[in-house]
Amino acid sequence: MNALLAPLNAPTNEDWRRASTQVRRGFRPGDLIVAAPAWADPLLRHHLGDLIPLPVAGRMDAARYARIWEISQRGQGSPEVEGGTPTETSRHGGLTVRLYERKPARVLFDFVAEWSQATVTRDLGGGHVNFCNSMGDRFQCPDVPGSPIKPELLEIDTSPRFVLGIPMVGSAATVVEYDRVPLGRDLVVGVGLHNVWLRKAGKGIVTVRVVVAGREVGRLQAGSMTGWTLRKLDTSFLAGQKATVRFEVTTDDPRARTLGLAAEARQ
Repeated sequence: MNALLAPLNAPTNEDWRRASTQVRRGFRPGDLIVAAPAWADPLLRHHLGDLIPLPVAGRMDAARYARIWEISQRGQGSPEVEGGTPTETSRHGGLTVRLYERKPARVLFDFVAEWSQATVTRDLGGGHVNFCNSMGDRFQCPDVPGSPIKPELLEIDTSPRFVLGIPMVGSAATVVEYDRVPLGRDLVVGVGLHNVWLRKAGKGIVTVRVVVAGREVGRLQAGSMTGWTLRKLDTSFLAGQKATVRFEVTTDDPRARTLGLAAEARQ
């Protein structure tokens, strides 16, 4: 019965056209547009993709956005509007458009956007360290010439994420370090493994150790079934100051493992 009735309740192209027109009429630069349920995101980007640049499509989360347009169907809602108050609602056939407004997180430093400020090394153990060269669009490590470390849009947990892509090669630890990072109360870190086929092929667990001013503030792990993992780490002990932030990336089995890493210092 559901197979017969579901198509009758699906939004039409005209519904999407009208909903998109409503969003475009009130859209402001810096707004976020989301679909509910999340599987409708490809349709959303088909109609409004010009308002969703790559860094926004691949966002770590939605905390930095003060205004969020939600296009929903079948009574569903997006978790990304959490904490927001609906200030505008309209119906367009099978679609409902809501504008949510809220106080956004203040981002002091975006580690992916500022990737070129990092120093990247490969710790081979026994006191042997290789420095990776900045090539303008990537870091290239001399011991793994075919595996650059770079900012890119990767598929993680079937969603796009704009991250620093870090291929796992051999037993060396990959260390990404930023000097004089302005810190607030929180350091939010997101990690996940790229490529659905590689997640099926490999079994290794990737561990990210986060060190701030020489002090470990947390560890995150990414495996084949962990999806996109977000952690809020406490940096209140250095709020208002600048400090070195270091991400140490290791794995027990590098085969078919490419890590996506994103982070923001927030107030």
